[in-house]
Amino acid sequence: MAVVPKSLQMDPFTVIVMLAIHLLGSGGLLFLVWRLMPDAPGLGRWWVASCLFGLAYLGRLLVGVNSTDLRGSADDALMLFAVLLFSDGLREFVGRAVLRWQAAAMLWFALFAGVATATVLGGAAARHVALNLCIGSLYAALVWTIVFEVRRQPVPLRAPLQLLSLMLGGLSALTLLRALSISANGMEVAFKGTLAKAFYMYASLTAVVVALTLLWMLFLRLNGQLADLAARDPLTGVLNRNGLDDMVGRHFARRDASPITVLLLDIDHFKHINDSFGHATGDAVLKAVAGALLSHLRAEDFVARVGGEEFLIGCAGAQSSMALTLAERLNKSIGQLQVPAANGAGMVACTASVGVSCSIASLADWERGARQADQALYQAKAEGRNGVRPFMASMAA
Repeated sequence: MAVVPKSLQMDPFTVIVMLAIHLLGSGGLLFLVWRLMPDAPGLGRWWVASCLFGLAYLGRLLVGVNSTDLRGSADDALMLFAVLLFSDGLREFVGRAVLRWQAAAMLWFALFAGVATATVLGGAAARHVALNLCIGSLYAALVWTIVFEVRRQPVPLRAPLQLLSLMLGGLSALTLLRALSISANGMEVAFKGTLAKAFYMYASLTAVVVALTLLWMLFLRLNGQLADLAARDPLTGVLNRNGLDDMVGRHFARRDASPITVLLLDIDHFKHINDSFGHATGDAVLKAVAGALLSHLRAEDFVARVGGEEFLIGCAGAQSSMALTLAERLNKSIGQLQVPAANGAGMVACTASVGVSCSIASLADWERGARQADQALYQAKAEGRNGVRPFMASMAA
C-alpha cells in the first residue's frame, strides 16, 4: 500500500464539492446562453451534460465516496450518460451525425453493466477503476473525433477546437492514469496523493475552460453565420451583390488568380409566372433555378443573384469554349425544371436566356466583363429568348 504524505492528502468532500460547483456553474452558464440561442448546435446537450455530471458528483457525496450500493451505481450511470451526451453535442456542432437513441442506449447500458459488474465482484476500488477506464476511453474517443474534424471546419474554429482537444486529451490521460493507480494501490490513492490532487485540480479547471471554449466556438459560428447572411440572398442562398463584390475581390487578390468568364442569366417571362401563379410560385422558381445553377458549377465557380430574376455566374479559369458549354448546360437544365405551383395549379416550367462575356484577367476588367455579358444577354432575348449568346465586338457598337 502506498504511503501518502500528509501534505498531499485531500479531503474528498472538499474536492468533490469544488468540482461539482464548477460543473454546475458551467452548465448554468451554458443554459443561460441556450435560452437565448435554443437552436445553437450542441448547446442543449452540453448544458444538460455539465449539470448531470455536477449532480452525479453531489449524489456521490450523499451516498459516500466508497459506496457500492445501488445509489452509488446510479451516480455512475449518470456520469456515463453525461459524457455520451456531451460527445453527441460535439458531433452535432461539427456537423457529424449524432448517435441514434437506440445505439446510444446500448452503448450506455454496456458501459454501465461493466461498471456494475466490477462493483459487485471487486467492491469500491474495482468500481472506480472500471468507471475511470470507461470515462477516460470516452474522452479519448472524443479527442479523436475533434482531431479528425479540425481540418474540415472553418479556419476561425480550428483554434478553439484544438484547445478543446488539448484539455480533454489531458483529462483523458489523467482519468486513465487514475484508474491504473487505483488498481495498483487501492482506494487509498483515489482522493489522496499527487495524482489525486492533479486530477481534481485539472478536472475543475477543465470544467471552466471547456465551457468558455464551447461558448467561444458558438459565437465564432454565429459570427460566421451573420457574415454569411450579409453576403447571401435570403431567398435563394446564393451570393448577393455584396457577397459577389467580396468574392470577386478575393479571387483577383490571389497571386495565382485565374481569368473569369462572366455569364449573365435571366429567367424568361418571369413576370408572367408571378402574374399567373402568384409570387409564392415565383419564389419557388427562383429557388429551383438557383439550385440548378449550383448543382452544375465547379468548386471554383460562383453564382450571385443580381436582380429580381437575374443571376450572374463567374466561370473561373475556363476557356471561352468551356464557358459557352457551361452556359448551354445551365440553359438546358433550367428548361427541364418542373416546379409545383403554390396554388395547386400543376407544374410550372421556365426557360432562361444567357449572355457570355469574354475572359477577363483582372479586377480592373470586371465591370467591362459584366457589361459584355449584359449586352450578350440583351441580344439573346432580342433573338427570341431561351438561348445562349457569346459577346461579339459588334454588340459594343
